[in-house]
Amino acid sequence: MTATIVRPAELSDLDRLEAMITRVDPGMLTMPSSREAMAARIERSLKAFSRPSAAPQNECYFLVMEEEGELLGTASIFTNLGVERPFYSYRISRDAKVSPEQDVKVELDLLFLVNDYHGDSELGTLFIERKARGGGRGRLLSFARLMLIAADPIRFGTKAMAEIRGFTDSEGRSPFWDAVGAKFFKMEYRAADTLSARDHRFIADLMPRYPIYTSLLPDEARSVIARPHPDAEPALAMLKAQGFRYNDVVDIFDAGPTVEAFIDHVDTVREARRMTGAAFAAGPRPEAGLIAKPDLAQFAVTQFAGSDDPAQVLARIGAGMTDSVMVYRLKGSRP
Repeated sequence: MTATIVRPAELSDLDRLEAMITRVDPGMLTMPSSREAMAARIERSLKAFSRPSAAPQNECYFLVMEEEGELLGTASIFTNLGVERPFYSYRISRDAKVSPEQDVKVELDLLFLVNDYHGDSELGTLFIERKARGGGRGRLLSFARLMLIAADPIRFGTKAMAEIRGFTDSEGRSPFWDAVGAKFFKMEYRAADTLSARDHRFIADLMPRYPIYTSLLPDEARSVIARPHPDAEPALAMLKAQGFRYNDVVDIFDAGPTVEAFIDHVDTVREARRMTGAAFAAGPRPEAGLIAKPDLAQFAVTQFAGSDDPAQVLARIGAGMTDSVMVYRLKGSRP
């Protein structure tokens, strides 16, 4: 397999990450949008990786994917959501009404504004350069975050979640935003979405305080509730395969689905096995898997095939025969 690794971002990556910003979809709001913001993100992440193992305190762990000296993607974990500022979503609830005299039964969905993800961790900033898509790189980058959680679960609380990008048309228009948010915010979809990344107070100030009956929305808006953007479908499928589930919660702007899982129910966290580098080299090894150096001061993840030279695999993540490593067998491969 290609010698691709995922590791913590360093300040020496700043120039390459700044160049990457221009190629990121503007809808990815967890990606820093300037050199200064990117530098602050890296500094915050380095501080998170260097802190002792302890309960989460609003950290950001920022990872980059590197191949032959080139940065090809990013991914992040944000901890302790909703503690320092609210993290708003819409929760969908079903209301049933019956009129026996008229022999009529009606079931209606309502959208409730909630701040339910309190103290949870968010998986975000998953970006891969288009030229690098394929070859298992997306899976490696996405699952590297889960390997990081498996390396030290206490840092990440009991539950993780991810907001999946909602449906927009070819012109970037969100039917849900046009039917709901635009009526209250009086600004363009992208402007409101961008503002929400910095200030959640305005959401509470401007959003309706009462539930919204989805049956009152246009058909086009109702049809995209919990519908992912086509580009986000692979990421959603990978998370579902890991044990994440949609639980009737959607993004307040584009109605994209939110998936969640208790950390100890995530397949990578449950199934990753610790061993020495020597034990990995001795085998048996799965036909395909991920291997990480779980020491957060030197954290790195790569993927491997059973036919790869184990010494070279260990070298990719900077591990030797006496070092502790963590191995996860990718589903569909044999031990």
